[in-house]
Amino acid sequence: MDTLVSYYGLVVGAILIIIGIYGLLNSKNLVRILLSSEIIFNSAILLVFSGFSLLGRIYIPIVFSIFAVSMALVEAVVAFAAIFLYYRNKKSLEVE
Repeated sequence: MDTLVSYYGLVVGAILIIIGIYGLLNSKNLVRILLSSEIIFNSAILLVFSGFSLLGRIYIPIVFSIFAVSMALVEAVVAFAAIFLYYRNKKSLEVE
């Protein structure tokens, strides 16, 4: 049963990466671009968890996830600050 859940995690992670890449390539709004990059980042975490659970290693993804969540928080804060400054200068969130 555990391997079945891990395979579902791999499939869902791959689908989320495809959705994130599609959103990243077809959007001109900065907030959508940021959210698409977050989807890709979080699906990579899901793929790492699923892959290592198939291998039977539990502790490596836990350490990686703590690092990844802290990096995602820093990325979100910096990205929203950059978006705020871009909006103050251009009065729009559309990428030209």
